[in-house]
Amino acid sequence: MKKHLTAMLLLTGLLIATGSCSLMADDTGKLINNKCRQNLKTLNETTAKFVKDTNEHLPPWARYDTVKSSLMSFDYLPQDPIAPTPDCKYFLISNSREDFQWYCALHGVLDGEKTITFQYHEHRIMAKTTDRYMNNKRYKEHNSDLLRWTEYSPTPVERLKYHYNMNPLSTILIMSGIVFVILFVYRSL
Repeated sequence: MKKHLTAMLLLTGLLIATGSCSLMADDTGKLINNKCRQNLKTLNETTAKFVKDTNEHLPPWARYDTVKSSLMSFDYLPQDPIAPTPDCKYFLISNSREDFQWYCALHGVLDGEKTITFQYHEHRIMAKTTDRYMNNKRYKEHNSDLLRWTEYSPTPVERLKYHYNMNPLSTILIMSGIVFVILFVYRSL
């Protein structure tokens, strides 16, 4: 009788859990990509406006904080971009006043020839790189750091979160099946 009650409670919990979640969840990696790409687009547009309005030369490589404090005033950048992850750090890379881009340490550049997809904790991230700035030592180093994310191996919990983010229903069903198997084996012993 106790076994049937436990099975009924688990089945009821499973039905409630699957009924309360959608079949497909938001792709959190895509949301992060879009937010960072929007930041890069804003920074590129702001820098283009700054270059058009002034005679200042752009540094070949500079951190966001350096550019904000030394070159651009609040007129150009009234508020700092909000990074979607702690690893999203912004840098300006330039070959000339006409050839520049902002670079994110996690997402790369906005306009690049190569697209890289990798697992970032429980998110799937897409980054873009370009060979246009490989003559710059700092960009080359950061590009190598970015490529190391392709070797990142997520933990089992991060994998579970990723699968749940992509398809909560199947994740709940699979986990429930695993729980049923564990309970069956435990009760059989």
